[in-house]
Amino acid sequence: MFLNFLREFTREKTNILIYKIKNVSYMRKYNLNEEFFENLNEKSVYWLGFLYADGYVRMRRSGELKLKLKDTDSSHIEKFLKDLNCNSPMKFGRYGNSSYCYVSVNSNKLVKSLIELGCFQNKTQKIRLPNITHDLMNHFIRGYFDGDGSISRVKNRPNSFVISICSNNKFIEDLYNFFKFGTIQKFKNYAIWTANKIDDIKLFRDFIYKNNETFLERKLIIFNSIDDGYERDYSLTRNKKTYKITNPDGKIFISDNLKKFCKENKLVYSTMSNVSRGIGKSNHGWKCELKNN
Repeated sequence: MFLNFLREFTREKTNILIYKIKNVSYMRKYNLNEEFFENLNEKSVYWLGFLYADGYVRMRRSGELKLKLKDTDSSHIEKFLKDLNCNSPMKFGRYGNSSYCYVSVNSNKLVKSLIELGCFQNKTQKIRLPNITHDLMNHFIRGYFDGDGSISRVKNRPNSFVISICSNNKFIEDLYNFFKFGTIQKFKNYAIWTANKIDDIKLFRDFIYKNNETFLERKLIIFNSIDDGYERDYSLTRNKKTYKITNPDGKIFISDNLKKFCKENKLVYSTMSNVSRGIGKSNHGWKCELKNN
């Protein structure tokens, strides 16, 4: 009789233990706001754009999100973790001569949200500009630009700038159609959108940084060096071209700043530039030729 009582008692305790194991809440090792990408706002859309460019996601037994940057941008990963309310540790590594930092976050819910927003595994050739509201698009493009874009001074024109974004052909076409300026260079597996006109660069800057809180500081610093009244100083250009310009009366002018000369004399710069290269004979009687290279 005692043995029967012991068996029943053991069976009851075992069933209670199994019930508790099955129904116990999952305890995360690290904190994380798993609903971060379910509410689209300035921060979540910025990081969506950044992850489109530099993130890695996969869904196997569990969802994994990984973000890896060069070690000098470790503070940006710290911003990412702070916005996600996540205390997962950032780790460091080295590959060849390059040092990097990275963080891995495990969450089915978070990764499913990213996949639904178009950020999925093996995404490089498949991503497109996402279908989000126009008032949030600047934050997405700023995030993508911070990940896979660049702004730099032109090597032989220290007072000139160029911006560029790299992605697959379809994504770059979407971007070009959105801005309606710049140029596209297409290659076999990727394309690059670039803009080097100072007014276009200002438009791009003012658009992506509108109402922003989240950004990669080193790129903003370069943009901030271009104030609203900024104009290129062609006297700083190396290997400058000198032009011989003849007016309709036969008077000759020598200039190393054709754009400025055209502006002062109410001439069309693009047309005069073409004339200097042998495209067309004159611009309203004005002739132009390269004096030297």
